[in-house]
Amino acid sequence: MRIEVSNLSFSAGNKRILNGVSAVFEGHRIYGIIGPNGCGKTTLLRHIYRQYPVHGHIRVDGQALESCAARDYARRVAVMMQSYPEADLRVAEVVQSGRYPYKRVMVPYGREDEAITEQVLRQTQLWDLRKRRIHTLSGGERQRVMIARCLVQEPEVIILDEPTNHLDIRYRLELMETLRAFDGMVIMTLHELNLAARYCDFIYAMKDGRITASGLPVNVLQPEILNATFDTTIPAIDHGGEIFIGV
Repeated sequence: MRIEVSNLSFSAGNKRILNGVSAVFEGHRIYGIIGPNGCGKTTLLRHIYRQYPVHGHIRVDGQALESCAARDYARRVAVMMQSYPEADLRVAEVVQSGRYPYKRVMVPYGREDEAITEQVLRQTQLWDLRKRRIHTLSGGERQRVMIARCLVQEPEVIILDEPTNHLDIRYRLELMETLRAFDGMVIMTLHELNLAARYCDFIYAMKDGRITASGLPVNVLQPEILNATFDTTIPAIDHGGEIFIGV
């Protein structure tokens, strides 16, 4: 899949959130979007997964986003939200709900849905937790449930907004490894620059609603770019192609 954003702008009241943003996402790659709070990262994601109307252009494989069939797009693009289901559902029920774009109205989930759900529950080490209520799980376990919910959707793209927030280091790394193993495209916002350096194939830096830098991590995660993006001093050292952020 190729998603092309061109001259995208967005305002909330009198505040300009996005200002002529252009970016391209394509292929089997992990894209990281970095920048300070309020720079427009989440708003950009919300346009890509159709929460906001487009003021500018977003094309999916050459087709205008607004003309893409909603059900077809929902099958191709999965979104991992920061919030969890309010209902006290069991783990298996939450994961299986990712099959909703394939479900016919008023018809129960079928055998194929159940088989794919079981496969993903096992793949994400959630099988033994499948009968647990979602609110009894730890933060790391809940994150695994939400990524499993995306995987059962069998998408081409997974979109995530700060997926490592509030996780300890073990679960951060487990989540990133799961995303690296995903056979598709990943677009995510990240605060943790070391994770962006380690796992992302391509990075967009944002500030004040604009893309300020883009490219390979080794090129973007450099002191002059990071200092200008975050308005602070962030030393970065390139050691044989690996970047270590000094924060």
